[in-house]
Amino acid sequence: MSTELTVSLISAAVALGSAVLAALLSARAAKAQVELQAEIDRQQAVRRRKEDRQDLMNRIRDPVLWSAFDLQSRIFNIVAQEFLAVYLIRGSAEQRAYAQRNTLFLFAQYLAWVEIVRCSVQFLELGDKQENREVVNCFSKISSVLNSDGFPDCLFCIFRGDQRAIGEIMIDTAADGELGCLGYAEFCARIDTDPSFAQWLARLSTHIEQLAEADTSHPRLVALQHNLIDLINLLDPESIRFPDWYRSKLEPGLVG
Repeated sequence: MSTELTVSLISAAVALGSAVLAALLSARAAKAQVELQAEIDRQQAVRRRKEDRQDLMNRIRDPVLWSAFDLQSRIFNIVAQEFLAVYLIRGSAEQRAYAQRNTLFLFAQYLAWVEIVRCSVQFLELGDKQENREVVNCFSKISSVLNSDGFPDCLFCIFRGDQRAIGEIMIDTAADGELGCLGYAEFCARIDTDPSFAQWLARLSTHIEQLAEADTSHPRLVALQHNLIDLINLLDPESIRFPDWYRSKLEPGLVG
């Protein structure tokens, strides 16, 4: 074999080896790039989900907090300040209508926001896992107080299925699909014009009338108010929305 042919063969082999090596390195680099991009996409997706969840809870946290505060405040006024006796029994026609309907609305509003939380997130992203468990536990305790047959009377006993149903009928869906709660004006209009809507609230409305005439302590309402305060303390631990003096718990045994 001539020297020229040998050199040519060696050159060809080197060129082929270089081409194969370059192809392998290029394939490896391409694979690494694909894997890197996949990891970047995964991290971005995780971050977006976390941001979306946090944005959702930032939007929902305040309405839940306000609905819990408004309901516990009304219960406090009923039990400790004789709200229903003053306005539903001895008030003017306008005051009687307001005392009954607004009290009914505050119960329904709270149940609506609990149902919205249930519909909007699979688990609560309200802070660390311990806080999540505590908030879910508060929701569960409040539901149990309303559902329980262990109190002396059945006033404000609402079965869990009915709690969810009342929450469902109170949900208002915006054009962009975001869930919210009916306002008080719309609530009153529905009560007057939609029999099926009013029917879900009829039993609770009767309980408000019966409570106004009762002259006994109301342990269910006291327990409910205590648990609502616990929920408020979890959602607003630094008392940014509501100062501590708005968080007084009722004394057991008070008569409304």
